[in-house]
Amino acid sequence: MSKKIRTGIIGASINNGWASGTHIPAIQHLDEFELTAVGTSNMVSAKKSAEAFYADHGFDNMEELAQHPDVDMVVVSINVKEHYNAVKAVVPAGKPIYCEWPLGSNTEEALEMQEWIASAQMPNAIGLQARQAPAVQYVKDLLAEGYVGKVLSANLKISIDGMGGVGDKSSAYLYDRKVGGNLLTIVGGHNLDAFTYMLGDFTELSATTAQQFPEVELVDIQKVIEKTTDDQIMITGKLTNGAVASVHIQGGVKHQTGLTLEIFGDNGTIVLSAPASIQFGSHQLRGAGSTDNELRELTIPDAYYSAPHSLYNDSGIVLNMAQAYRKFAKDIQEGTTLAPTFADAVKLHLLLDAVEKSAQTGERQYL
Repeated sequence: MSKKIRTGIIGASINNGWASGTHIPAIQHLDEFELTAVGTSNMVSAKKSAEAFYADHGFDNMEELAQHPDVDMVVVSINVKEHYNAVKAVVPAGKPIYCEWPLGSNTEEALEMQEWIASAQMPNAIGLQARQAPAVQYVKDLLAEGYVGKVLSANLKISIDGMGGVGDKSSAYLYDRKVGGNLLTIVGGHNLDAFTYMLGDFTELSATTAQQFPEVELVDIQKVIEKTTDDQIMITGKLTNGAVASVHIQGGVKHQTGLTLEIFGDNGTIVLSAPASIQFGSHQLRGAGSTDNELRELTIPDAYYSAPHSLYNDSGIVLNMAQAYRKFAKDIQEGTTLAPTFADAVKLHLLLDAVEKSAQTGERQYL
């Protein structure tokens, strides 16, 4: 492998806002990586995208991208319904792979994909970049150090304007349960992963889901489609540390209030807030320990920033992605497992299955 990890991104189209707004700028800020190849659905867009992102190669074939000698690592950043086929195309190359979350359209796909990776002993990472957010890592350590004492309860509330009754053609897949990318799996997945990363796993839970918007208006093409995904998700349960927990995720909120996580202990309180879903960054952190009379702003120590200084003032999206990439670089080069893996993704898929089963059956689930 060359000094820089030469990276090929499946889905790095100039029309793919997520890849162009997160993966590519993260790579451009890191000395460990170099973007050498992009893959899109056709050669016209592949060549245009490669030129726009200063990559040497453009592909419309995933296998060819993965097998190319100028590619050391492959990133999968496409619609979740295509993740399974993309990972399957990359595995024979035996190269490190970073796949966006959700790993598969369902748990069965995710399990199979994780088995491929394990059998091939390939370094792998899943795109749960909220774990790499400085605020999230700091809260995790504060709790471990006993800042709030014994954790008694934790409440997480998220409201977003999307995934309700209005969308556009590019987001239409979010309203089809079969695709596997929706409010529960995407917003719920990212936030529940960060929640349990900081506080510990659920040991039991009950869930209620609702579909308040039965149809979606795709405003750019003036079309109304049926909606088969939920836009209200409520979860209550207990965590491994004995704390009680509640999570409420809402889509289609006209005047959304973003994210608020409140953690109450017998000696203190921590409040983490953000304008949107937790993986996007822009976190604000307040806390009160045993000697504090009121909540105060908590300054995150510099040690929690591993990305270049040029990203410190970033809103958080690229910063968190760069921190995830930097950890994965170490995993590739030194054989560590600092970045979340496909095995972590499978664990999260199983948690979401428990949420769905509880909502469908009305029965409490024990994990």
